[in-house]
Amino acid sequence: MKISCDVIEDLLPLYIDDMVSEDSRQLVEEHLKECTTCQKMMEEMKKENSLGHGKEGLADVERKAIEPLKKIRRKIRRKRIAAVLMAAVLVAATGGIGHYWYYDKKSYISWEDAGITVRDGKIYAGINPTGRLSAVVSVDQKNMFYMMSETAWTRKEYPADIDTERELWDVKDLQEAHDRGVNAVTDETSMPSGIENIYYVDPENIKEAFRLWDYQDDPQEAQQKEEELAAKCHLIWSAY
Repeated sequence: MKISCDVIEDLLPLYIDDMVSEDSRQLVEEHLKECTTCQKMMEEMKKENSLGHGKEGLADVERKAIEPLKKIRRKIRRKRIAAVLMAAVLVAATGGIGHYWYYDKKSYISWEDAGITVRDGKIYAGINPTGRLSAVVSVDQKNMFYMMSETAWTRKEYPADIDTERELWDVKDLQEAHDRGVNAVTDETSMPSGIENIYYVDPENIKEAFRLWDYQDDPQEAQQKEEELAAKCHLIWSAY
């Protein structure tokens, strides 16, 4: 975060007196590397301090009278510094929250709104699937559980285009994935070999879908959870 010269001006007296925290010191020094105005201001302050220390006409009584005023001024400056740093923290936190709500906060789409249909050997979606379609494969690699979600960024970059059908899969390709051997070479975009069923997951069952792999060390329990989830989902395609 870029610190203004006004903030540095408040910090400089404490910086010169070596009374700032390490974080504040770093802020001042980073700013001074690039700001000649504040560099000159610091030199002037150092000169004033030097002249002030060199005066010998002040009586002890005057010095004692001035010292409380110095403490009050330092206290006020510290409070201003704390307020500035707190404001910086709040700005950073607000930016993080805004980033989450815009880019990461997902809204899952129901089966009805997704508009999944099967026709003429192909599977279509009733809204634009770009940036929306994701899936969880079952532990036994036989079932695919698909869902659609979107963020504010997705809605802006890829409008839903409701009622404009988009092709998702060709049934022939799905059947070929089922029929090929488990040792067939595939890439990350390929459907798993031996896939048997494809389901669509409604929003209320999303968490259950993402928990499937919690049971990977217990095949029997994993299969039971897959079957329970499948019973709640919409079957899109089956190899049988």
